[in-house]
Amino acid sequence: MKTFKFTKQLLSLLFISSMLIACSKEDGEDGAIGPQGPQGEQGIQGEAGADGEDGADGEQGEKGDTGTANVIYSEWLDSPIVDADDNIESSTANGDIDVAGLSQEIVDQGTVLVFGKVGNNDNVYALPFIGNQGVSYYYYYKLETINIRLATVDGSNIGAPLFSEYRYVLIPGGVEASNGIGGITLKSATAYSNMSYEEIVAHFNIPE
Repeated sequence: MKTFKFTKQLLSLLFISSMLIACSKEDGEDGAIGPQGPQGEQGIQGEAGADGEDGADGEQGEKGDTGTANVIYSEWLDSPIVDADDNIESSTANGDIDVAGLSQEIVDQGTVLVFGKVGNNDNVYALPFIGNQGVSYYYYYKLETINIRLATVDGSNIGAPLFSEYRYVLIPGGVEASNGIGGITLKSATAYSNMSYEEIVAHFNIPE
């Protein structure tokens, strides 16, 4: 009977073979995913960064011209006071100018300006006006109507009127005046009345 002698090298070879066989078996299935753990505490907020420098201011634009969108003005209109021989033999006279844009709002809160033009030299004067002949030129107004009135200061006849044409400017309340709001306060209404025809035309960009 043969006797087998096992050496250390043989034993080592057998051990390694058994390990390889064990590793060759199929892997087992993955286990179920466990529940999610609680959220960790929020970290400390970092310090805010330094503010940047302010940019330089741009140049201010030029002031725009005053608009005329809300201001109503007429062309030069023939005098409503008509006399056949240009000689009014009376101490008073008057005539109406129809003004469709003269609303109740302008009557109540706005400003109504009237200007007269001298026929022989085209000079323009704001009413009320007293001429060298002692004739007073003034006006009243109501809804859609301006009434031009003439009267002598001494009761004599008017004779030949100074103005052959008239022009009106209607300024609603709320339009900016040189020192206030037009038509709402006595202060601003006085500001318009104290302006010359040339100043009114320039202020509201009214064509000549």
